[in-house]
Order: sequence, then C-alpha cells, then structure tokens
Amino acid sequence: MIKKVGITFNPFKKNIFEKAELVIKWLEKRKIKVFIPQENKNTGYFSRILAPLEEIKKEVELVISLGGDGTLCKSAREFSPAKIPVLGINLGGLGFLTEIPMKNFQEDLEKILSGEYIVERRMMLQTKIISKESKSPCFIALNDIVISKSFLPRIVSLKTFVSDEFVTTYSADGLIISTPTGSTAYSLSAGGPIVHPNLEVIILSPICAHTLAVRPLIVSQEETIKIIPEKPSEDIFVTIDGQETHPLKNGEQVEIKKSPYQAKLIRLKGRSFFQVLRTKFGWSGVTQKNKEK
Repeated sequence: MIKKVGITFNPFKKNIFEKAELVIKWLEKRKIKVFIPQENKNTGYFSRILAPLEEIKKEVELVISLGGDGTLCKSAREFSPAKIPVLGINLGGLGFLTEIPMKNFQEDLEKILSGEYIVERRMMLQTKIISKESKSPCFIALNDIVISKSFLPRIVSLKTFVSDEFVTTYSADGLIISTPTGSTAYSLSAGGPIVHPNLEVIILSPICAHTLAVRPLIVSQEETIKIIPEKPSEDIFVTIDGQETHPLKNGEQVEIKKSPYQAKLIRLKGRSFFQVLRTKFGWSGVTQKNKEK
C-alpha cells in the first residue's frame, strides 16, 4: 500500500492550486502523506507540505504529476534517477503520457492505490555538450533533444555521425533526436514515425529539411549520435524536452546516447498504447464506405 506521495505541477496553469488541493485532500483523507518540492515557484499556498526535492526523492513511493505531458517529462527527469514511478493526471490538451483525466482522478487513483496498475519502463536519452576545453554535465530527456536556431526559423547545417560513422549533413530548421516515447511529440509534428514505446531505438527527425532526399532515420539504442554544426554560430541551442535550453558555442558539438536511467510510468491495467492512439487520433477503423451504408 502506498503511504507517501509527491505532487508536482506547473504553478502557472489556470486554477492549478485549487485542483492540486482537491488531489491532496483526497490523498490525506486516506492517511497518505503528501510532499511538494519547495523548489517549485508560488507554492506558498502549500507551505504545510513543502520539502526539499532531494528529501522527497528519499521518502516517496510515487509521484503524481498534475498538468500535461511537459509537466510529466519534467517530473520524469527529476525522479527517474531515484527510480520513483510517475503518474500523470491530465489537466487538458492532447496528453499522450498523462494517464488519467482530472475528472476521473478519484476513481482512477482508487484503482492505483489498490494495486490495479502496471509500471511501464521508458527509455530516456542523455546528452552533453563537448568542447575542446571541457564537457558539460549530462542532461537527460524523456521525449527528445532538439538542436535548432533560436527564435526565427533559419537553416542550420548539422553534420551527423552515428557511432563515429558519418551519415549526412542535415540542412534544415533543426534536428530532433527522440525516444520512442517522444515519437508522438515534436518528432511526429516534423513528419517522424510513430514508434511503440516498448522498443528501444533512437529516432532522428529533421525539421523542415531543405532537400527531399532527407528522411527520418531510426537507429539502435546502442548507437551514439554526434552532431557538429557545419557553420558555427552563436545562436544554436540544444533543447531538452522542450523545456531546458542550453546554448551551443562556436567549436562545440553535441553527443547523444541512451541514458542509464529509465522513466517508470504508472499505467492502469487494460489501457494499451494502441488504445491511446485510437483515442488521441480518433482512429475509429470505420471507412467512409462503411459510413455510407
């Protein structure tokens, strides 16, 4: 039985404090101790349950992420190194990763607290920026790592290697390197394939490539991706899960490979990846001909 739970949320979402309070009171009524990271902004509303993030990692058995997929990605990056599972409660939007809608949280949380769930382990990526002088810390991502120009969409030439073998130079608005989990995020918008999350592969999807010959590429999880800007510039950035941004200076290159950490996502039993696709994309399986009959 789960006894200690962490709650994470985006403090700038509309009515987030009221919604978080509903979940917190529901949990506390069931004698479950709740923690909120004090590093979150504007959390004075919950001063009674604030605690340092590192302390929460040592205490909780589950983290509930209130928001959308972005909030869940952030929670996964924070808690996956501590091997703590994350459950997403969707507060609106498409929500491929968030498991339950806010309107059903009581019923679905009851099932989860009763053990009616499975834990899906999702591959993550890690990246570091390398220069002649030094290496940056490793950053981890659940969805994707994007290399692109800042602000205005402009062509960037990215010389790309897979395990030290030259592949091509992408001339595009940018390059998305994603996990199978991230295949339904930015990569999909850029024309990348939908990849089942149980697979452990790395997907390279150019953004608005400037040649028809360039297509998305899927490589093994064992490969290391190295990207070198062909024309160094001061306004190229590496973006982690669409949230963390790091500038790429002249002479620097990016290394990306599978992370040693896995995200542990809570799923209700009986809810499959294909069911999520049918729901989110409206895949009914009914043809126009059948409709006319």
